[in-house]
This record gives sequence, C-alpha cells and structure tokens, in this order.
Amino acid sequence: MFSITPHRNTKKIILLIIFCLCANYTIKAQTDSIKSLTQTKKFDWESLGDWNFLAIPTVAYQPETNWAFGVAGAYYFKLNDDKVSDISFDMAYTLNKQWNVNVSSTMYFGKNKRWFMYYNLGFKRYPYQFYSIGNRTEHLLKTPISYSSDNVYLTAQPQYYITNHWSIGANVAFRWEDASTTANLDSIGTICSIVGLNQPFFMIAIGGVMTYDSRDRQFYPSRGIFFKTAASYYEPYLGSSYRIGKISTDFRHFVPIYNELILGWQAYTEWTLGSEKPFQLLPTLGGADILRGIRRGIWSDDVMIALQTELRIPIWRFIKGSIFSNIGDVYHLDNWQWSTPKFGYGAGLRLTLNQAKVNVRFDVARQNYDNNWSFYLTVKEAF
Repeated sequence: MFSITPHRNTKKIILLIIFCLCANYTIKAQTDSIKSLTQTKKFDWESLGDWNFLAIPTVAYQPETNWAFGVAGAYYFKLNDDKVSDISFDMAYTLNKQWNVNVSSTMYFGKNKRWFMYYNLGFKRYPYQFYSIGNRTEHLLKTPISYSSDNVYLTAQPQYYITNHWSIGANVAFRWEDASTTANLDSIGTICSIVGLNQPFFMIAIGGVMTYDSRDRQFYPSRGIFFKTAASYYEPYLGSSYRIGKISTDFRHFVPIYNELILGWQAYTEWTLGSEKPFQLLPTLGGADILRGIRRGIWSDDVMIALQTELRIPIWRFIKGSIFSNIGDVYHLDNWQWSTPKFGYGAGLRLTLNQAKVNVRFDVARQNYDNNWSFYLTVKEAF
C-alpha cells in the first residue's frame, strides 16, 4: 500500500501510477473449496472470482526516501464455512535502505463459529516529518522536522460472538519506537512540546473491544451496519514508558440505492488521554483510509473526529467506480479550539478479483489546505 502527494515530481508520479496499474499482476492460489481456472473450458469473466491470493507491485518516489519498491496484497481463506478470513500485507524497500513491513489479519475459527481474532503487526525503519501539534495552520512549522524511526508494533484482539451480530473481547497492544533527529528541538518549544523524539519508548496496553456487525459482506458490503469501540490502557507497572489511555469508536452504515449503486458513510473518532503522551501515539488525520487527500501526520492532537461518505458505482462487470468526500479535525483536550475543518474529496476505480468482493483500489484525492493531489493504490476499501 502506498500513497504519494506530488510536488515537483507530479508528471513522474502519474507515470508511476500508470505503470503500477499496468503492471498489476494477481497471483492465483487455490484451495479445495475453489475450482481451478485451468478446469474451465473457456474463459469467463466470472472466473475472476476464483482468485484468492492478490499481489500488486508498488513503486514510489519521495525526496526523503528516494525510490521505493514493494508489494501489497492479501490472501483469503476459510477456517469454517461461515466467514472469509484474510491475511493482508504490504512491504517496501527504499534505495536509502529503509524498510516498511506490515501484516494484518482477521481469522474466524472454532467449531461453534463464535471466535475470531484480529491482529496487526509490523516493523518500520522509515523517515517521517513532524509538522506540529494542533489544528491551526499558523502553528505548522515552516520547515517540518525530518526524523527517522525504528518501530515495532503488535495489536491483538481476540473476540467472541455473544449473539449473531454482537461480539466482545480483549485488546492487547505492544509498541517499541526509537525516533531520532538532528534538528534543534528548542526552536519549537513555544509552539508545542514534543515527547517521543530522541528518547526511545516501550508501551504495553491492555483493554477491551466491543463490535456489532450486520453487514452482508465483509470487504465490499452493500447493506448493513458496522460498529466497533476499543479501549486500551498503557501502564508503567506493565512496563510502559508512559501512562496513557486510548479510546476509539468506528461506525459505518451501508445503504443500497439501486442495484449495485451503494451509499456508504463512516463516523470515526479517536481519543488519547494522559499528561505526557508521545506524539507518535496521538490521533492523526489523513492517509489511505481516514480522510483521503490529506497527508498523514500533518494534523495531530489529543482528539480526532472524522466523517466520510462514499458513493460506490457499478461500471462494468468486475469494474466499479467511487466518488467520496470527507471532513474532520483534531483538538486538544485542555484547550479545545475550533478551526476550519479539514476536508478532502476525490474519485477512484475498483477492480474486483475474487468471490469475497475484495477490490484493488486506486483513488485520486485532494484537500482544502493546498492544491496538491494524492494518489492511493492498495487492496481493500477505505471503510
């Protein structure tokens, strides 16, 4: 998965996007429950649904990373006859010898079909930029602070269905990060205080999670509601460097309008509580999923609130389109200040490649704070 915000290299990046789309190669892996394409007498567009292993080559360029090459994809399978489990991954290597590896999965298992496990783990050795903390443009640094970070993280959420739609479970998280910079941090002391730079930290959290899911499909729903709220508590007695709490709530609603024309919307909020918080653990806007069009990391603070809508449009067979818009902002708990909300908008294409309705997603988006376009190429929907 990657995203690019073009500046001087806009033409090059657009060519790279075209290259990635043309080079989109999907590897086919078979299970006993899915028939082989080689057994089909003649090619049928519906036979595309037999593919349950997807892989997309990715190429990107940013000044802080040089050229980056990688792959993003997912594998889909069944541990029981009820729901489709998945393992998603994305990884990249840059010419500056930087790594980014991420794996996430949702697995449904158990003879009674009541248990499932969500986890996300990864390792990053990557460059980032710190812009400031808050929602005011006048507080953004004229020259962002460049820093590099080694980061290892794991989130695990085992859950149990108490009804057909409701589930409850535990929420366990681990994170180690060592972020360093050669910049003089005293120069930004009047704007905000930074915790988490030039001081490695280790965090362990325990908590709980509750989910409601009535969607008709997991990956590209046409109707239903999804709701999830999770809480975690980082405690020094458990080994954490800081004592903080985190709460997130995710609500999604999908409404069929006509045939395969679908309206979906999502409300998402995330809160971080505590007197001393590493800025890497603060909620932030932007990225490929939350408020597309905004570069992730520019806007961060104690609280993040976002709302996004998407109209999903059938085009032809396995090709679909999308028109989306989103709005949101970040806020400080001790000094809640309203500002002009950040909003983004854009459009995209979807290529459906298996029976679980998993899509290869290509989105183009922009936002209201500058005139730059952002491009996203990945697997699965934003929400």
